[in-house]
Amino acid sequence: MNERSISTHRIPVPALPNASRLTVVSSAVLLLISGLLMAGCSASSPAGGGSVEEKSQVTAKLGVNGADENIEDLLRIIEIEPEIVQIVAVQALGRIGTDAAVRALETLIRHESRHIREAVAQALQDVDPASYPEAGRVLVELGKLSLPKQGPSNDPNLRARRAVMTSLAVVKQPVSVDFLIDRLINDYDEHARNTSVVTLGRIDPEAVLQHPKLLEAMVNVFENDNEKNRSWAVEALGKLGDPRGIEYVRRGLVDYDKIVRGKAAMALPRLIGKDAIDELHEALGNETEDMPAVVMAGQLAFLGESDALLFLEDRVIKASDPLARAEAARILGEVGRQESMHSLNRAFSTDRDGLVIKNAGDSMRKLIAKYPLEKNEPESAE
Repeated sequence: MNERSISTHRIPVPALPNASRLTVVSSAVLLLISGLLMAGCSASSPAGGGSVEEKSQVTAKLGVNGADENIEDLLRIIEIEPEIVQIVAVQALGRIGTDAAVRALETLIRHESRHIREAVAQALQDVDPASYPEAGRVLVELGKLSLPKQGPSNDPNLRARRAVMTSLAVVKQPVSVDFLIDRLINDYDEHARNTSVVTLGRIDPEAVLQHPKLLEAMVNVFENDNEKNRSWAVEALGKLGDPRGIEYVRRGLVDYDKIVRGKAAMALPRLIGKDAIDELHEALGNETEDMPAVVMAGQLAFLGESDALLFLEDRVIKASDPLARAEAARILGEVGRQESMHSLNRAFSTDRDGLVIKNAGDSMRKLIAKYPLEKNEPESAE
């Protein structure tokens, strides 16, 4: 077949107007460029190709503790991959957990996505404990960026701020004291206030007590907040050991709320030691609820009052509240006497609550180790 015959068999192409020809050519060029760009991104992404799920799996595997060499790849993934893969990359940075990983997370605290900022706050509680000081610093900065604009009606970063508060409770760094006290006084969100007061009670007291607004913040919570936060404020005052809080802890011992009374019973001996015995005895004599009564008796037992053990041995069987029975069983394992085994064994054998059974069994094992049964002496041969 010669060249002429080949040309006569070509498929005819209809003539197009000039404008239509330009449109077709332009579309083809755009498709080619788009394909090249997508191929380039896929090839350059450390997450590889494949589906979002496959990319997420590859990304998650980069989160190896101490693997600083993976940080650059994870930051690259956060730049170019879909948000769900980005969040996996943020979590992986938290698992790497080094100071370098924390600094990488710091570069994301102003990210345009609220979901990414929230993931950063959560990831900072997963870092290695050696990096907690750096994590605390970054969390405070992220917390400040997450403050409400104009109160509850304009608070787009609430979830991120809550995540910050939760992570600060894990890392427990002195650098967060100013921020936590400010949130305790000024935040409308109950979760933020609750986490603030709990965390302040867990940070090194030397870093907290020197703050001029500490007592003001705790007293404000005790006098004005809900029952849960009021009880945590009382407990924090005991843990921090601030003598200025004694007055409020004593008020808590006769508070209308039973949880506050129980927390106050634990806090008062921390503040005044054995001088709390008479007040605890009086409070126990007036107490009508099982749980605070058990807590009061437990504190008296820890202070060496033997009559409190009789009360606990009775309550581990007869308290109507199963949580109170379980707490009595737990305390007896810490300060019980050999005779406490009888009440614990009865609770273990007859109670139907799983926590009571568990605590009674654990406490019996502790007391057996503390008071081993004497072996019977062999009868003397005559």
